[in-house]
Amino acid sequence: MKAICYSKIILLSVLGMIVFCGCEYIDDVKQPGPPNEMETTPLRVTMVYPNDCVSTAAYCQGFHIGLREAEAEYGIHLTEVNGLENDPVATEMIMRDAAQNSDLVLAAGFQLGRTVATIAPEFPDVKFAMFDVVLDMPNVASVNYKANEGSFLVGAIAALKTESNKIGFIGGVDIPLIHGFAAGYIAGILEINPEAEIFLDYVSVNVSGFTQPDKAKELALAQYASGVDVIYVAAGGSGQGVLEAAQEQSKYIIWVDDNGNHLAPGTVLTSMAKEIPASVKIIIRETLEDRFMGGIRYFGLEDGGVYYAVDEHNRNLLSDEIIESVESLKSKIIAGEIVVPDSFPLHVPF
Repeated sequence: MKAICYSKIILLSVLGMIVFCGCEYIDDVKQPGPPNEMETTPLRVTMVYPNDCVSTAAYCQGFHIGLREAEAEYGIHLTEVNGLENDPVATEMIMRDAAQNSDLVLAAGFQLGRTVATIAPEFPDVKFAMFDVVLDMPNVASVNYKANEGSFLVGAIAALKTESNKIGFIGGVDIPLIHGFAAGYIAGILEINPEAEIFLDYVSVNVSGFTQPDKAKELALAQYASGVDVIYVAAGGSGQGVLEAAQEQSKYIIWVDDNGNHLAPGTVLTSMAKEIPASVKIIIRETLEDRFMGGIRYFGLEDGGVYYAVDEHNRNLLSDEIIESVESLKSKIIAGEIVVPDSFPLHVPF
């Protein structure tokens, strides 16, 4: 475990910010009504998950929810399959089979980025959507989220809420995707309290870090034992271990990817959520209407792509002063007065 005092570090910057309880924005702004009556043949949609992660990881659950809503609303023909992240050859076969039997193939998670990059050129007439991987290919909609923006705000919340002045982060895997969460979070903490002591751990250096709740719990217990009273976890299915540690130690956790405030009211301080269900429906809707767009796109503040969650499960944990401060920061980022980093400067000693 690394305890790092960031008081003198100047983090590099990128883009910024977050929507407070803005989960409805994507739907309101970008989703039109139901398909017209001319659409008689159901769109064949296949979702490929990196592993058997639905119901065990908030990230995958978000896709499942969006797909089921699209199935009910748009009448698509939906198939959901699991990749084998430890067997790239088998996963390629699964992806190739999906492409042969689908009009639109969706894939989630950086684990599947290389697979989509390999398979998509073989099927130029099939449309693909790759989430959380930057791929610039004509038949691939590369959908990404400005997680650093949302992470900045929950970092500010952690800094405003901590009593020990020790704040933690646990990432699933030590990769750039997760660095974006950590960088935004640390920037938000330091915006409020430049003297905060920040503890940073990763569960693993490979994809197994998203499926090791026991290891994540061990790391969380060690951070809490060191005086940390708030931990932000960005670790997929491993996050369950951090939640258990927080409950056992009566400390706070900040959830990720979806609104997990209900998981443990009084323990989940807030959640940095992505509007995954809505963005999934956008891609499907655009395909139905022959408006599919290949290339790289980001969902963030302006379209409600990320937000920090406040509801009946955690509102009593956040004072009016905390919310007012965070909303002020949000406004400054929207206005361009604050930019949020999505990576660490090279001199940070990780």
